[in-house]
Amino acid sequence: MKWRALLGFIIVGLVLAYFPELRDMLGYPRYVLTFMYFAFFWTSLATSWNILTGYSGYFSFGHGAFYGVGVYTTAAIVTKTELPFLLTLPLAGVLASLLGLTVGFVVFRLPQLRGELFALLTLAVEFVVAAILFNLVDGGYGLSIGRVPYPDFLGDFSEMMFRLGLLIALLTVFAAYLVHHSRLGRGLFAIHDDEAVAEGLGVPTFRYKMMALGLSTFFAGLAGGLHAVQLSYVDIGGVFKLTVPLFVILMSLLGGRRHWLGPLIGAVIIHTFNDAFSDTRFQLLNDVATGGLLIAIILFMPEGIYERLRQRLIPAATLALLVVVIQALAIGGRITVQFAVMLLFVIALLMIPQRFYDTVIGRFVPSFESVKAKIRSGAEE
Repeated sequence: MKWRALLGFIIVGLVLAYFPELRDMLGYPRYVLTFMYFAFFWTSLATSWNILTGYSGYFSFGHGAFYGVGVYTTAAIVTKTELPFLLTLPLAGVLASLLGLTVGFVVFRLPQLRGELFALLTLAVEFVVAAILFNLVDGGYGLSIGRVPYPDFLGDFSEMMFRLGLLIALLTVFAAYLVHHSRLGRGLFAIHDDEAVAEGLGVPTFRYKMMALGLSTFFAGLAGGLHAVQLSYVDIGGVFKLTVPLFVILMSLLGGRRHWLGPLIGAVIIHTFNDAFSDTRFQLLNDVATGGLLIAIILFMPEGIYERLRQRLIPAATLALLVVVIQALAIGGRITVQFAVMLLFVIALLMIPQRFYDTVIGRFVPSFESVKAKIRSGAEE
């Protein structure tokens, strides 16, 4: 199963990596590459946060600290040395991971630091890291990176950011997949349900939590290192703002924390809505829509979008295709706005209560699980 999953990730990566080459043939505007880069960026952050919090239940508000360490690692090295920025990316991940492991070595030894205390402590870590970097690296003036040299085979700047963002997102999601389907994942879920019972059953809780935290913070630093080049200019106020960890939490909650695909789904949805309503005239509408969507998800889909989407995949895919075709042929408009409208229709379908769905739609449209069961039974015969 893991080899098939690896092959699937490689195929998806190769297909998407070739997407910039199709711009002339498909005729899509260049901003689509930037839009997709930011989708990859938020997917990496949300998925990396979920490796610890979603799986183990240790709720963190300090993910922005590890992302910020990654940003400042790349920014400081690029502006002060001749080292190619590509070599700074793994270093950004390693330094963020070392910080995370240092914090974890202390707090995971203290059983009383769980729940809201752990969340507040991680938030305090972000403030401490920001203060240290402000005094030692930033100096209050920020760091101006500008355009950095990069290999020609990655294309121009937007294509390079697209491909590297895709690579980091794929690595992060694949790592989350491997953890989810491993003994480590089963141990983390046991810790999530009841840590004392997990310890009684022989789960090495301290080691598993440290492994999850190390992976989580490494990918956050890796994504931050690349994003420093996208930002071009970094400063403490812009990097260590609370919107980063809050968005990451929102994305994971929206998509579903108990599955490796949940944060990816949430990241795509939230980023799409933010981009579609990025005009300052619609900023209030964007905030209201995002808050209202979260409230609706909590009320109607407390398990997250993934579980409901898995049950209603066929009608959701059919509706999405229908909306896309209608918009493309009859309405037009910006591609990202069309994508946001399609997502709204799909989410509306997913929010229909189960009893009404079974009565109105379920009797006519088979579920994805039933289709898979029929395929398996036919293959066995």
